[in-house]
Amino acid sequence: QHYFPRVLRSSRGDGNEHAPSYDMPYFDQEWVPLSELILLETCSRAVGLKLIARVMQVMFSGIFPTVYPQEAAAYPEQMLRLLERCVQQILTIPVFAPLMRSDRISLNGTKQWNIFPLLEFLKSREEAGEALRPATMCKVHGDLYPENVLVYLPSLRWRTPRVMLIDPVAAIGLSRGDFAMDVAKFRSWLSAELLALRLGFFSIETQWDNGPAFDLSLHTDEPQLSALSDGSVLQEFSGLLETATWARAVCDADPRWGARVSFYESLYALSMVPFVPAWQSLGRFLVGVRHLNNFVTTMNLNPSSTVHQEGEQPENAQPPSP
Repeated sequence: QHYFPRVLRSSRGDGNEHAPSYDMPYFDQEWVPLSELILLETCSRAVGLKLIARVMQVMFSGIFPTVYPQEAAAYPEQMLRLLERCVQQILTIPVFAPLMRSDRISLNGTKQWNIFPLLEFLKSREEAGEALRPATMCKVHGDLYPENVLVYLPSLRWRTPRVMLIDPVAAIGLSRGDFAMDVAKFRSWLSAELLALRLGFFSIETQWDNGPAFDLSLHTDEPQLSALSDGSVLQEFSGLLETATWARAVCDADPRWGARVSFYESLYALSMVPFVPAWQSLGRFLVGVRHLNNFVTTMNLNPSSTVHQEGEQPENAQPPSP
């Protein structure tokens, strides 16, 4: 695909210590990350939205139409294995051990199911597999967000700007799957959620008197995020997927795709918990739990049927530090 850079050298990795890697050509200063253009507001909002639309058009017209129907049957189980792997990795982090023993947590004043009950619920219900199954398996980028999009600056004057998609395949390691996965990652950046977590623009207040309770605030009104803080770019992005003719063929063929976005937002957040600096890890975890609860809510089922009793709070246990 001419939307991806030419790979000069690559390694598949071994699935353990050595991750897949590749070398790509050098891009000179005429190529600029889309994220920079948006956040620094070096182009108008209208031009920024035009570039976002171009990226999505590339994906919906040039990438997602490549399908792998024979792989669809095993996909929900593959997603649940990935989620379980994330949970097991988090469990190895000592400061998370007390928190992981509780079946419920309070998040911003609302009781939420913790990660283990949610995982067991999803593994045990046939409806979960159906909810996770896309209409078709397709080629995906795997880590699609504006920092992984380069824009050729001279092309801003063209009718169709030129973009290049770099660094495909995220920590979850997928290049084939559900188009909603790429939409979810792009959306998490445009909402400023991902940036707030990464840049430390969040705060967490904790209580441990009656089980784990957290108040999580994402400070998306920080000056560095002013281009996104009013939510209008995210709103325009969502509207684009509902109205653009190039999106309709893919979206209309899979009317349940929107419900899966929360699952992927959760999976991305949880997959990064073991790898980010310690001060970020709890924020990523709480965001992941919130999105996974949102996904389960779309199924109109209660995970309590898979939980025998509320997990008891360990004596003298302390929550992980933000």
